Amino acid sequence: MNDSQYLIELNEDEVLCRAGDKETDLYVVLSGELMICARENRMVTPLAYLKKNDYFGELSFFDHKPRSADVVAISACKLLKIPKSNLSGQLPFWMVSLGQNMSAKIRLLDKVISEKGIKRQNVESVKPLSIEQQRYYYELLTND
Repeated sequence: MNDSQYLIELNEDEVLCRAGDKETDLYVVLSGELMICARENRMVTPLAYLKKNDYFGELSFFDHKPRSADVVAISACKLLKIPKSNLSGQLPFWMVSLGQNMSAKIRLLDKVISEKGIKRQNVESVKPLSIEQQRYYYELLTND
């Protein structure tokens, strides 16, 4: 695998992928910061902020289903893209099966949380966006 071939550079406010995209690559953050977020109606809800050595895309990587969230660069970023095709046949069957089962459970829990909400007590959560920030990111995510 030629690393430069899989090095992705993003500018601040660049959208890497959107919920529903059919891509199955896994990514590792080498530098910068990304926001993982969900859109419903015109609301943009940050789910996580990722920094160096974090990874994302594991659900689609294992279960081949569309992306479950949007990913936006909050600052200039460098990512390592790991295509599913590069690891085909290299992962043991049990690991692939485990990844698929965990992905299914996570997607189910995501659905339950989005439908019913979750009450948190004494838990640090992801800071919500202001109305202005939501408008900004909504426009960014809905424009091609």
